[in-house]
Formats: sequence, structure tokens, C-alpha cells
Amino acid sequence: MRVSFSPAPTEPVTTRREVWAWYSYGFASEAYVVVALTSFIPITLEAMAAEQGHLFGTTEPCVARPNSTAIPSAVADHSPVERPRCMISFGNIELDTASFVMYLTSLAVFLQALTVVSISSMADHGSYRKKQLVVFSAVGSIATMLIGAMPFVWMAGALSVMANVAFGAGIVCFNAYLPLLVRNMDYIRRQRERLQTAERELQTLQGQNIATRAPGSLDDTGLEGQPSTLEEEIERKQQQYKELAEKQTVEQGQLMGQISARGFASGYLGGILLLLLCLYISYRDKSSTSSLKIGIFLSGLWWNVFAALAGLWLKPRPGRELRIEDRGQKRGSLWVAFQYVQYSWSRVGATIVQARKLPNAFAFLVAWFFLSDGYTSIANVALLFAKTSLQLSQTLLILLSLVVPICALVGTLIFPKVQQVLGFDQKRMVLLLLAMLVMVPVYGTLGILLPFWPHLSSARELFALAAYYGFLIGAVQSFCRSMFADLVPRGRESEFFGLYAITDKGSSWLGPLAVAAITDATHEIRHAFVFLLVLLSVPIPIIYFGVNMEQGRRDADKASEDLLKTLDNGGLNIGPGEESGGREGAEEEQERLLASV
Repeated sequence: MRVSFSPAPTEPVTTRREVWAWYSYGFASEAYVVVALTSFIPITLEAMAAEQGHLFGTTEPCVARPNSTAIPSAVADHSPVERPRCMISFGNIELDTASFVMYLTSLAVFLQALTVVSISSMADHGSYRKKQLVVFSAVGSIATMLIGAMPFVWMAGALSVMANVAFGAGIVCFNAYLPLLVRNMDYIRRQRERLQTAERELQTLQGQNIATRAPGSLDDTGLEGQPSTLEEEIERKQQQYKELAEKQTVEQGQLMGQISARGFASGYLGGILLLLLCLYISYRDKSSTSSLKIGIFLSGLWWNVFAALAGLWLKPRPGRELRIEDRGQKRGSLWVAFQYVQYSWSRVGATIVQARKLPNAFAFLVAWFFLSDGYTSIANVALLFAKTSLQLSQTLLILLSLVVPICALVGTLIFPKVQQVLGFDQKRMVLLLLAMLVMVPVYGTLGILLPFWPHLSSARELFALAAYYGFLIGAVQSFCRSMFADLVPRGRESEFFGLYAITDKGSSWLGPLAVAAITDATHEIRHAFVFLLVLLSVPIPIIYFGVNMEQGRRDADKASEDLLKTLDNGGLNIGPGEESGGREGAEEEQERLLASV
């Protein structure tokens, strides 16, 4: 099977309206994450499982005691609470209701990873990026709205998995828009044109210098060891080119960081507004789970409405059209769809094989594997810990969910200004934020190891820790996304952000699964803080020693040139076979220019 490509389409200039459309999708989808995915859905599924469960070792229903929404007097007095375990049975298998939610999350992220692999490369060709964004948003939002109407926990769990998978697939396309929007900002395009002009002038002067230095040429009369006027001009142009390149790199990186931060800020703002509405509903409705189900429905509706606005205003920004050839035979749409999926899987495999050419990007992805799992698991553990160990009321649980996005919104807006004051690049900002974030599991772990350390036994203590975590998490996500976007080859944005999501979701099953196993083994969810400490500590040395941003940008430029050369020389094979097209000329020319600078 042979794949060829249409000529590269002209990329339109990014408009203010399109940037606001991109923010609109963040406003829509992040509200689902803040309200439903990390807050209401886990609590609701645990409550539904408890309603259908029994106390450990007995047949007594466990709704009244372990899942009561009132604050026990022991918690109010800040003393430990002995709580019977609540179990739910599936045939001969019995699971703790808290670990059941974690196992369900692991299943969701596993399926999400498979879906992302299947669609990520496809989104870089034609207008599939926007189409996939719209379709997955519709599927995910509708599934979310239906969760509360399900009579059995397994039905609600299946819909939550479907929504989670659709969200992850859509967010790949959303993230892939970021480097495209920044690259086509009018100011960045003018800078790029000036840089290209300086590059052509430099190449012309270098060619003239080679000609004049040739034996027998008319100008081969300079004194040995004395630079000619032409060589001095070349040196001046080299310095000018270097300064322009450094300026473009710095300003494009800062702009990408600002837009990424504002995207997260808009998402957290949406989550805060919706959480405030849900808090009011919870206050008016004293039911234990009905107000949570209403909140889940509203988060799906919110996601649907504001994602539709993004679908209207975002430009398709198509890539090269993918043309699948099968000896001139016409095939049906299902066959074509299957070939697209096969192409996506083959491209992911090719990308992994070519990791040696992008060592900095892949070192970052290794760090992201642990980092994303760590901070996601912290949020899940904290909420279930608050409900099952501290037995906080439903209102306090919603307030706890509200504290994180409020503080995240503040941190997302403050840390870009901190970056400007300190003069840090994205890598140093990520390291700074990680060093601060790792203090969260350190605090929880010390409570287990040291008898005199606070043991996270009060609501006040947990709220303070949640505020600190929230203040950091938005900035961590924003700077990591913009840092990786700087390392992505042009024309492969969706493919690489697919790997970004796969790395995220490919590890996200690990945290919930480990936490569930720890909870089942120790009968105490707080012991998971030790595991979380390891997860968040590992990325720091990987990023510090393994990621060189300057070299990573050069690697991305080379990969872009490779792709263009391949596509212009006949395309790719689906299935066994190597990519066609010569690459050596483009690589040698770029290496020569960079070496001269």
C-alpha cells in the first residue's frame, strides 16, 4: 500500500478571533476536568458503588456509616476515625469502593491511549484535526450528560470511561493547535521572514567567498592571515543571523508560554464558575448524590456548548492531504478509515524508531510519563482520602474541588511574570515548579514516617495543602506544554502531541492502579503518598540532565526538513518498508550553516 501527499497548503495568519476560539475550547473542556473528571465523577461512582456494596466481611449495607455525608465528631475533634471498609462485588470479585474508582480510571486511560495512537497522525493531514476535535467533543460531552441517569454503577462507569477517552482524543487536537497558532502570528511571521532573508544573504556571501578563494581566481591576491573585506562582511552577517535567531527563539518561546498559560487560565476560570454554580445547587439540595449528578450533567453541557463555539471559529489549518493508493482500485470509506488508522500506528512506530534524532524531545516525554501520572494521582488520592478517611461532607468536598482551580488560575497568571523577572527559560521554570510540587507528597510521607509530624487528620490541613498544590499545578501544565511545543517538528504537531498524550495516558493507569493496590493491601489510602513522592522526584534529574532546549530546537528543525524532503520525493509506504526520499542534502546544508554560526 502506497501513501502520497498533496502539496503543502498555505497557512493563514493567526487572528485574534481564532486565538479566542482556542481559549474557548480550554474554557469548555477544562471545566469538565475540574468539575466532573477529577471531582464529581469519582465521588459519584464511589457513592453509587457504596449504595450497592456491603461492609467488609458482612452482608450489611455500607451506605449509612462509611459513606455518610455528615462530618463525624471524631473528625471535628481532629482524631483518627476507624472506618469499616466498604466493598462492592462483581461476581466472585470483591473490591474496595475507593479502589474500584481507581481501577476504572486505569481502564479509561488505557483505552484512551489506544484511541490517541489511532487518530494522532491522521490529524496532521487534511482538515482532520478540527473534525476530530468537534466529533470527540460531541461524543464526550453527551456521554458525560448521561452518567447521572444510569441506574447501575457499571453503566455510569462505562459512560465515564467513554467520556474520558473522548476527552483525551480531543485534547490532542487542541494541543496541536498551539504551535500552529503561535508560528503564524503576524509578528512571528515577520521575524521569520527577516531571519530567512539574513540566511539567504549569508549563504550568498559564503558562496562568493568560496569562489574568490579558489586558486587562479582574480581575487585570490589577499595576504595570508589577513581577513578580506568579504570575510569581515560574512562575520558581521553571521553575528546578525545569530542575534536574529536567538531573538526569534526567545520571543516565540515566551509568546507560546503566554498563550499556553492563558489557555489553562481560561479553563480554570470555566471550572471555577461551574463549581460555584454546583456549590449553590449542593447547598439548596440536601441529597447525597443527586446534586453531584446534576453537576456532572452541567459539566457535559458546558463542554458541549463552548466546544461548539471553538468549532465555529477555529480555522481548519489543514496539513498535506493524505492520498492512499491501491493499484488504482476504488475502496469504500471503511477501508479508507482503516488505512488511516494503520497509517497512524505506522507513524507512531516510525517516530519511536527515530528517537535517536530527537533525544531531547524523548527525554522530556520520559519525564512527562512520571510527572503527569504523579500530579494526576495526587488529585485523585486527595479527593478520595477526604471522602473515605476524613469523611468530609459533600459541601466541603465541593469546596475542596473549588480551592484547586482558584489557586491554579492565580498561579497560571503569576508564574509567567515570575519567569520574566527571573529571566528563566521554560526548562528552568519547569525545574523550579517541580521542586516546589514535590513538597506535597513529601509532606504526606513525613506524616507516615515521623510521629510528631502532622498526619493530615483535619479538613483545615487538607485545604491548605490543596491550595498549595493548586497554585503550582496550572503553571506546571502550562510550562510543560509550551516547553514540549518548542521541541515538536513542523508538520507533525498532532503526531507528537499524540505521543505527549500517550505518554500522559500511558502512565496514568499506573498511578491509580498502584494507589488501588496500596489501599487494598494496607487498608489506608494515605500510604500512597510514598509512591507519589517517587513519581514526582524521578522527572527532575531527567529534565535537568537529559533535555537541552537549544539542541532540541535544532533537532526539530532537522526532522521538519526530513519530512518535507520525504514527502516531496514520493511519499511513504504503509506497512513494511522504509520512508522514501533523500535527506542527506537538506541535513548537510543545515548543519553547515549552523556550524558556520
